[in-house]
Amino acid sequence: MRERCFACDSDATTREHVPPLCLFPERKDALGAKDHRRNLITVPACASHNVAKSGDDWYFLWVVGTNVAANTVGTQQAMTKIARSHVRRPALGNAILDAARDVIVVDSRSGIEHEAAETPLDYVRFGRVLDLVALGIYRHHFRAPWLGEVRVHADFIANLDDAAAGRAARVAFFEAASQFFGSEPRHGDNPDVFWYQVVKPQGRHDCLMRLAFYGGCTATAILERSG
Repeated sequence: MRERCFACDSDATTREHVPPLCLFPERKDALGAKDHRRNLITVPACASHNVAKSGDDWYFLWVVGTNVAANTVGTQQAMTKIARSHVRRPALGNAILDAARDVIVVDSRSGIEHEAAETPLDYVRFGRVLDLVALGIYRHHFRAPWLGEVRVHADFIANLDDAAAGRAARVAFFEAASQFFGSEPRHGDNPDVFWYQVVKPQGRHDCLMRLAFYGGCTATAILERSG
């Protein structure tokens, strides 16, 4: 029986981890040798939506693992797996780090200031991964592919050059999403790495998701039927 890829109409020939496997620490890298790879989510995929996108997956790991909103698991992954990959294959890390500038970041939730480095974000590359995570979670949760449009808003990505009104709108969106999903159950057996919430309004085809990477790196996905 034909099985369709979670992200396109091609035949599935393999299975893809959602989110990417590289986000989940191996025991040798985990604090206390904790097992963060229990019951990982996988979905049917074609080759182009599995192996061919590994470069994007590693870019995404760099972004979330080094983000100030990441928890200790994300920070540990940056100090171990990301650090090793930078030694072996420095091109990606150099491209990210060479454009960095020192900044002070204020956490919109706590008001705490952090010394950090800001780097230009490849929004297209970053967005591709978030879109595929949303599609994969839908396929896993509802056992069927999503056939409509996908838009994902990352709450943890800030542009320090934005006007105050833009920053305020981002904070307001985050707070509204947090309240909306507040009472919904969280899914995922490795919540220190990834958990999600999902709402499918009764009588509607739309779907809303809350995706969380390394605790504080959250994103809101809006899935809407075309037309």
